[in-house]
Amino acid sequence: MKHVLLHTLLLATVPGCASPKEEPPATARLEAPRPSSASAWVQPRPARGVPLTEAPARVLPSPEGAAVVGVPLRASVSRVAVRPGQQVKKGHVLMEVRMPEAVQAAGRHQAATLRREAYARRREQLLALQAQGMARLTELAEAETQLAEAQAEAQAALALLAVAGLNAADAAAVARGGPVPLRSPVEGIVTEVSGVLGETREGGGAPLVRIMGGGEALLEARFARPLPAEARFELVLPGEAPLPLKEAGRAPAMDPRDGTTATWFIPEPPRALPSGLTGRVRVRADSLPGVSVVPARALLLESGQAEVLVRTAAGFRRQPVEVVATSGAEALVRGAGEGDVVAADAESLLLAEGTR
Repeated sequence: MKHVLLHTLLLATVPGCASPKEEPPATARLEAPRPSSASAWVQPRPARGVPLTEAPARVLPSPEGAAVVGVPLRASVSRVAVRPGQQVKKGHVLMEVRMPEAVQAAGRHQAATLRREAYARRREQLLALQAQGMARLTELAEAETQLAEAQAEAQAALALLAVAGLNAADAAAVARGGPVPLRSPVEGIVTEVSGVLGETREGGGAPLVRIMGGGEALLEARFARPLPAEARFELVLPGEAPLPLKEAGRAPAMDPRDGTTATWFIPEPPRALPSGLTGRVRVRADSLPGVSVVPARALLLESGQAEVLVRTAAGFRRQPVEVVATSGAEALVRGAGEGDVVAADAESLLLAEGTR
């Protein structure tokens, strides 16, 4: 009796001898889409940080961003007032020179001015006498002629003084042999001083002083492709944060030499940049509506139409997209939904599925 009871207990505890559990029907089990090892699946991401395109750029000199100062007439240097690296204001005296022609013109201007004043007084006297019937017309005509000649001589001398950068107020000092000041036409930094004391320069020769100024920056860049109207731009300089730019103008025609289109930009807000500075103008893709980033290998190009493979419950489907630009291993496209998941390597997936 004990033997029978022990045998019964052993049978109850042996694995596999218990009653099997019921398996759920095969139709009740949900199957996930069949994954493919031929390609990873990625979600299109926003275009932040991915440039649509870039182009080299350089800062053009502003109208008052640079200047050279020389002598228009033969002159000798009598004083050097600045040195390289010195900051100067507009109108600052850079040098003083002696111009023999300017001295002579100043003397003629002074003499003609004195004669003109004397003839003007004589004319007024004759007019008063004529009103009383005591002056002849010939005397009055002669005085007016002399007055006109003096005025003409003074004007001719003043014109030569203007060539030297002088005016009537400077004539008296220059006529006494005083030096002619050479003044800076812009505000900036003196970059070169080539004149030395006693040196004589011919008019219109090499400049004596060079000044590099500031002024609002204007950049020029050349793009090889059309730019969207809604694009935004920024200047990229080594070691500095990107600087927002505003488009100032665009050439109406392509340059036939290299197929590029010149475009000009100003910083926003405006600021001064050194003339000749180089950098890169980047076209920001995140300013374009509906643009997202996918791997470049996610694109299928057939008959001029671009497509991506979007994952579905049954596998995948083809989705037409518009390629805005490619940037290295990535592509900027329109038409990929925010919630879509696309094949990172569309060609490999199609080959693996045998649908190519």
